[in-house]
Amino acid sequence: MIGMKKVIVSLLIIVTLLSLSACVNRVEKYTSPSGNNRITVEYDFVSRPSVYYSGNCIWKYPGRGFNEEAYFKVSWIDDDTVKLVYSDPAHGGKYYEEFEIDL
Repeated sequence: MIGMKKVIVSLLIIVTLLSLSACVNRVEKYTSPSGNNRITVEYDFVSRPSVYYSGNCIWKYPGRGFNEEAYFKVSWIDDDTVKLVYSDPAHGGKYYEEFEIDL
């Protein structure tokens, strides 16, 4: 009986740790074409992106979050400007958003 309690407690701890690890923010890193600038795009638990440059948050998504896991396409306009584009093909472009961010 005591052995079974240890197994159940161990399983509960493992399930809890796995659940917590699933809530970690997604982080993506991008480097400018020349290699001089680097940004980090971090998504929160409702897929809202924030852009970090030199350790500082320089932009946060202004809208509400998403019900599903959303991805923004990141492209460099030049070495000091980046563009984030959200296009949801499931809705035929209805929720298209584009943001230009100066570093």
